[in-house]
Amino acid sequence: MPDKAKADNKKKQQKTEKSKTPKVDNTFGMKNKKNRGGKGQREVTRISQEQSQSGKSKVASDKERQQNIETQQKRLAEKKAAEEAKLLAGAQPPQRIPFGVDPKTIVCQYFKAGYCEKGKKCKFAHSDGKPKVEKKDIYSDARDDESTPQDTMDKWDDEKLRQVVLSKHGNPKSTTEIVCKFFIQAIEDNKYGWFWTCPNEDPDTKKECHYRHALPQGFVLKSQLKREKEENANKTKEITIEAFLETERHKLGTNLTPVTKENFDKWKRDRVNKKEAETEAVKKVKEASHSAGRQVGMSGRDLFTYNADWFEDESDEEEDEWDLTAYRKQKQEEDEADQQAMLEKWNKAFAATA
Repeated sequence: MPDKAKADNKKKQQKTEKSKTPKVDNTFGMKNKKNRGGKGQREVTRISQEQSQSGKSKVASDKERQQNIETQQKRLAEKKAAEEAKLLAGAQPPQRIPFGVDPKTIVCQYFKAGYCEKGKKCKFAHSDGKPKVEKKDIYSDARDDESTPQDTMDKWDDEKLRQVVLSKHGNPKSTTEIVCKFFIQAIEDNKYGWFWTCPNEDPDTKKECHYRHALPQGFVLKSQLKREKEENANKTKEITIEAFLETERHKLGTNLTPVTKENFDKWKRDRVNKKEAETEAVKKVKEASHSAGRQVGMSGRDLFTYNADWFEDESDEEEDEWDLTAYRKQKQEEDEADQQAMLEKWNKAFAATA
């Protein structure tokens, strides 16, 4: 027994030493300018392959060679398929849609062919065109599969009954009609969906929640009840004009005077006279302020009414009037005088030289 352990340790030590030794490159010095031709490169490739396959069995070498061939064939097939799809996509005519139709409802013809350069920027749909999955029904438990027959005790035979008795986990699973509290909370928080999992369930141990994951018909959620209460409260706050008038009419009491044409006309005359008296009083106050030289508290209209001379424009047309005819006449006279003076100067100069 000790001899065998020593032999194993010796083999391990030899393997470790072998792995530590650096690999020898048999093609060293063959990659210079002299061997850059076809013959030299083929020799380098042959030596590299022999060196890579050294220490391997023939079966392993054949398997590796077969894998390399399959990988290369697969790459060539993918490249060929991509080139064919590109050629077919380029040969297709431009996709047209009727006026008023949403392009996202139509599948892109280049996407169907397997080649669309636009990607996410394409205005057409890049999907299989299948309708989206409906929302998960909260009134039915997905675990209730009616298509499979129920495994009940009345359908068991003697062998099945014996297996159930002998198995400690073989007792029939107890069920209840109580709704799972985690299920209700998930619906309240808007977290229930196809990817929701109940905390009572454990996929690793295949533990299932024995409570119902379905709401009974007519069940009202707390959030729904709260929303309905808020809506009803808002409706009660709103009141129509008819109801408002009726409420105010009942607040008036009984000791009232009925409205007739005579007392209504009298009320209207009194109201107009009162308004005129108030206007006249305000006018007298403003006139008194203007007479006293006080302009504080007066509006722009009042200032214009009581001080009209402040807003008159001064007429300076006679003084600042520009007479173009007089200017032309004056200019002509000045030019003629200059010419006459020039002629006289020339005549004097000519007479002096003569």
